[in-house]
Amino acid sequence: MVARIAGVFDEKLTEAIANSKILVVGAGGIGCEILKNLVLTGFPQIEIIDLDTIDVSNLNRQFLFHKEHVGKSKAQVAKDSALSFNPNVNIVAHHDSVISNDYGVSYFKQFNIVMNALDNRVARNHVNRMCLAANVPLIETGTAGYAGQVELIKKGLTQCYECQPKAPQKTFPGCTIRNTPSEPIHCIVWAKHLFNQLFGEEDPDQDVSPDTEDPEAAGTAGKSALSSQQTESGNVERKSTRTWAAETNYNPEKLFTKLFGDDIKYLLSMENLWKKRRPPTPLSWDNLPGKGDAPKQHSGLPDQRVWSVHECAEVITHHCLYKMLP
Repeated sequence: MVARIAGVFDEKLTEAIANSKILVVGAGGIGCEILKNLVLTGFPQIEIIDLDTIDVSNLNRQFLFHKEHVGKSKAQVAKDSALSFNPNVNIVAHHDSVISNDYGVSYFKQFNIVMNALDNRVARNHVNRMCLAANVPLIETGTAGYAGQVELIKKGLTQCYECQPKAPQKTFPGCTIRNTPSEPIHCIVWAKHLFNQLFGEEDPDQDVSPDTEDPEAAGTAGKSALSSQQTESGNVERKSTRTWAAETNYNPEKLFTKLFGDDIKYLLSMENLWKKRRPPTPLSWDNLPGKGDAPKQHSGLPDQRVWSVHECAEVITHHCLYKMLP
């Protein structure tokens, strides 16, 4: 490895690398690149944390992952792939959320440097605070479109990640919108994406849920990808929400069952997501909350009355889908 090649690094830096322990938080696009560079440089002790699993859409840019890895833990596969570059490195992978109580100040204190490769502000804020409390240097990284940023954060020497107010987020990670929405804006963005997928300008980056042929579909994650036919380039054919909906002739019951039933069951199969979150509840088209109930009394304006789930389904069916279709 580079650190062992005489003349590349001076003796002091070579010794520092040999005695360092690094934490990488996130195994996505940036995390893959960081991990590869660390093992090729010769850092001997690395831990990596990521809660996510590998999706087909990751394969075009997250080069440590391949078709056979779809549905598996990003952290574990990144570890296995990185070891092929340098099997002498000791890598510990955690398929978990860095916000978990298992990763407190005492955990962070064991590292010489922490490298963030995250895609959401909540986790970034948490790691920033842990590193300040543990007095461990943090290298914060991120991308937005074609722009990228890298920032060194060291207690007492630099400002921290939260020292300057951040502009309100205008875009949100797909995994937040599709898997773990926690704010009203997340639901609004999901609904806008769904409308575009069904009726507007179709954008693959705005898909709202895995389709029934998606390799991450609940309990059999990855199996359909392994058995599916490849294109000439070796990629997996992926059916979009628009294509699937058109094949059902935009059947309201099938659309509703997929989006609010089957996809929710898929999310529930990812148990680590719900350790610290309230899990969602799958809905059944034949037994929606509010079905058979009289409308609740409301003293305000008619448009201010809160609809039941059943009323929402009725409006979507009779006033939206049927009227918008030829």
